[in-house]
Amino acid sequence: MTEGWQHIEINGHGTIVVLRLISDEGRSWFEDNVGDPVPRGLYTCEPRIAQDILQAAARDLLSWQ
Repeated sequence: MTEGWQHIEINGHGTIVVLRLISDEGRSWFEDNVGDPVPRGLYTCEPRIAQDILQAAARDLLSWQ
């Protein structure tokens, strides 16, 4: 994995968080650990769920912006 490479983009919209998978590694990790995102690599959820997902991604050495 390339250092500094971004895998998941986070966009908070109040009660909804949009996670956009921006790398093949991010998509693969997401499919294996969370489920299939909608087309274009988007996944929407509540902030507390996003926090759990991002903590798990961090444990697996993913980065986000």
